[in-house]
Amino acid sequence: MAVKSSAILTLIRIDDGEDASIRSATAPSDTTKLWFDTTTQTLKRYDSSSGTWEIVNDYADDMNNMRQEISVEYNSAITQLKNSLTSLVEELQTTTTNNTTSINSLSSQIIQNASSIQLVTNNVNSITDKLTGVATKEEISQWAKFESGVLKLGSSNSPFDVRLSNTELGFYENDKRIAYLSNQQLNISQAVVMKQINLGAFQIIYDEDLGLLIL
Repeated sequence: MAVKSSAILTLIRIDDGEDASIRSATAPSDTTKLWFDTTTQTLKRYDSSSGTWEIVNDYADDMNNMRQEISVEYNSAITQLKNSLTSLVEELQTTTTNNTTSINSLSSQIIQNASSIQLVTNNVNSITDKLTGVATKEEISQWAKFESGVLKLGSSNSPFDVRLSNTELGFYENDKRIAYLSNQQLNISQAVVMKQINLGAFQIIYDEDLGLLIL
């Protein structure tokens, strides 16, 4: 920011060996020389046309004009800075809004794609909460698994497991189904009954002495 000013400099010729001004608190009688008023600390010269002593090179007006110019330039710079900051804030707000929309969309997709994982986590957390102090998540994962909507119960090192789905409760050996409950009936490939079978009001009983009895 450039500030321009102007001033008038008055040069006074003096003869060698003579003082160019008189220093005193009151106006001197010699009006041919300059008077340095020690009361106001100003240099004055006598104006014969007005009959008064006037201050030499009074820059008060120039300084006032300079202050006004500086004030105008300063206010202009402040306004430009304010406008720039306002524009920057608006751009940041727009960018933040756009980013927030993108983040919300991405979060929604992640939640949808991870629904099955969340279901497993909730089930495991529920079991863990109920068995606090009894089993840890790591211990539970050794005998309980949830895969593709099927809950498997059985030790990881055992050939036997029980599988619960939306359609049946199955009993497996080496991944082969050997019996299952579905549609209100029990289905089993082979059955061994040691003592007794009840069929409604009838009983089929095996007696070691009498053999097979139907009552």
